[in-house]
Amino acid sequence: MPKLSVWLIRASLLHLGTGFLFGALVLIQKGNPTIPWAWTLKLPHTEVLVIGWTLQLIMGVSFYALPRFSNSAKYGTVRLGWWSLVLINSGVLITVAGYILNTHVVIAAGRLVALAAIVLFAILIWPRVKPFADGKVKPPQRHSSKGEPSDE
Repeated sequence: MPKLSVWLIRASLLHLGTGFLFGALVLIQKGNPTIPWAWTLKLPHTEVLVIGWTLQLIMGVSFYALPRFSNSAKYGTVRLGWWSLVLINSGVLITVAGYILNTHVVIAAGRLVALAAIVLFAILIWPRVKPFADGKVKPPQRHSSKGEPSDE
């Protein structure tokens, strides 16, 4: 597995643990109101799980699973992937800080940083997304119940 995939997946697992912690604190506050500041973690909980865990896990797995190039740079310009790793984690941290501080400008800045990470990763992955067998092999045809090819 490439190092970039390893680090994207590891970082996503850290976000998963953090998201679970935030969610647990919110649930404790809901059932036994002893931590009044825990409600400020409700939106950061969602941000960390959706962007930090889910999206970053998808990025790590897709970087590993999508077809590679046949030349020496088989994964493309990996530098873009490393930048996207740094930017997506920075974006999540900035957005979480904005939610905790209740500052909409900081939230928007964090979302823009995360968006920049997504754009860089899309630029990295785009050339590796290809049609089935690069058009050389036709996908299997469906047959009707009478054994004839169908147009469905």
